[in-house]
Order: sequence, then C-alpha cells, then structure tokens
Amino acid sequence: MKTVKFNYLPKHCIGLPLVLLISCGQQENTDTFDTPVSGRDTVYIEETLFPYFLKVKPIYDSVFEHAKITLIPVNARRGMALLFADSANCVILARDYLHDEDSIMKSLSLPFKQIEIAKDGLVFYVRRSLDIDTVNIIQIRDILQGMSKFSFQNIGFENAFHIPSKQSSEYANVLSHFTEKDQPLRASFKFHDNRDSLKQYIRNHDAIGIGFMSDILKDSSLKPLRIGYTDTTNKRIPPQIVHPGFIVQNMYPLVVPIFAYMKNEKQNLAWGFATFMEKDPSVQKILLNEGVVPSHARYNLIRED
Repeated sequence: MKTVKFNYLPKHCIGLPLVLLISCGQQENTDTFDTPVSGRDTVYIEETLFPYFLKVKPIYDSVFEHAKITLIPVNARRGMALLFADSANCVILARDYLHDEDSIMKSLSLPFKQIEIAKDGLVFYVRRSLDIDTVNIIQIRDILQGMSKFSFQNIGFENAFHIPSKQSSEYANVLSHFTEKDQPLRASFKFHDNRDSLKQYIRNHDAIGIGFMSDILKDSSLKPLRIGYTDTTNKRIPPQIVHPGFIVQNMYPLVVPIFAYMKNEKQNLAWGFATFMEKDPSVQKILLNEGVVPSHARYNLIRED
C-alpha cells in the first residue's frame, strides 16, 4: 500500500515536502485606548484550543505592547453563552453555530461576526493495539441516527461512543456533521469529565472515542480510524491516513472550523487580536505545528509514495 507523507516546514527550507508560504504585513501600534492595537480585553477560548493560543500569545504581546489581552478557557457552550449574553467581545471555538444558536441570532438580528482562523478534524479513535483501522462514514451516520442494525458491539466493541461533555465542541461537531437541525442522536454516548480521562479510558478498553485530529495524533497509544466517504460529486473516496494534509486538500470528510466569534463588526481590540491570530505568519506556523491547519496560509503539498 502506498503511504502519503506530509511535512510542514518553514518557507526557507527549499525542496522539502511541504512549504508554508505566508506573506508578512506590518502592524502599527498606538497607545489610544481600545483600538485594534491597544487597550484591555478578555478573550474566551475553548479548553481544547487553549494551549495552542497560549503558545502564540507571546508573539502578539511582543508586537502590541499597549494591548493587554487576557485569555480564559471555557467549554464551547459556555463560550457561546457569554457571547449571546453580551459578556464577551471575542470567543474562539472549534465549531460553527448550532441550529438553535443560529435561529436565535437571526431572529434577533444579532450582529455577530465569524473570523475563521484555522481548521481541525473530527476523528473516531481506538487504542493502537486493536485490529480495526477503517470505517465508512455512512456506517457511522446510520449508527448515530439509529438507522442501522449493525453495531460496533457486534465486533466486540462497547456499544457507546465515548466523548467529552455535551457542552464540548466535539459533541457539537457530531451534531453538525451527522444530523439535520441538530436533532437528537439515537446512539449511546458515554460522557467524560475531561479529555484526558476519556483518552485514558480508550487506552484500556475496546471502545471508540470521539476527539479532534490535532489532539489524538499527538498520542502514539491511540489510533484515529481512517474514514471512507462519498464526496459531493458522488465519487467514492477510499479511507486515507488521518493527517492534516488531507484537510488542506479538502479530502477529509469531517472538517472542524476554528472561529473567532466577534460580538459585532467593530474594529476594536478583540477584533485586532482575532485578525492577528488569523493572518500573522509566526502564529500560523505555531498553529500548524500543533496540528491545526491555518485557513489563510498558502501550502505546497508534495505526495510521496
């Protein structure tokens, strides 16, 4: 079987498999209060993304010495609640609006704005030693919706999918990808207090966990399942290795958007922080090294046999 290898390297490394080419712009700084480059504000970041943005914040701080941004971790549902309660100017989450949130926003004509910073992938994973390697997305969908007589329990797995809480972006992305209008899922779920306890459980049981690609690929004791699917042209796509390179190529079926949600379109300090996270080349490089795919970087992918 042929394998595909993608390496992510700085743009000055010529001739290597993947080169990240990003144009760098200049930022001006002023000491005016609450401008895009100065003032004080708090940005709420989903727990699973929080370590990534802690790593990039020193870059922001070094560029904008008059800007004081505080980062606070929250679960995804709490972050969205803060936005709707007019208690946050910026919330960064690894998911899109749920149906109820989108309906409320439109009915009230709320002026929220999304800035897409990067992409991740939703993965179904098991412990590394198990024989199972692949799954079909239709099979997953039918099990989640209660439309299939097949169950993973038929092949020796626990019946329930293991996932962080219902407040997590993982659960929200399952709803987005596998239901219409966020209807309840009919599959059995086991919810865990945190992602570390979830992964520890999967390491010790014949069970299937649900997580994010950037997190699960860092753990060599776990194995994300390769997913076969049918694309928008009805072409059958065989299971590929689970790797961010396939998100870049639009060849991974369960893409997760990472959005900065802005309370409004005002170009204030929170907006300045979000756009810096979106476009700065040094930030993009660190996010890429953490396993998420910056949305506005340029890539040169080379497939290796």
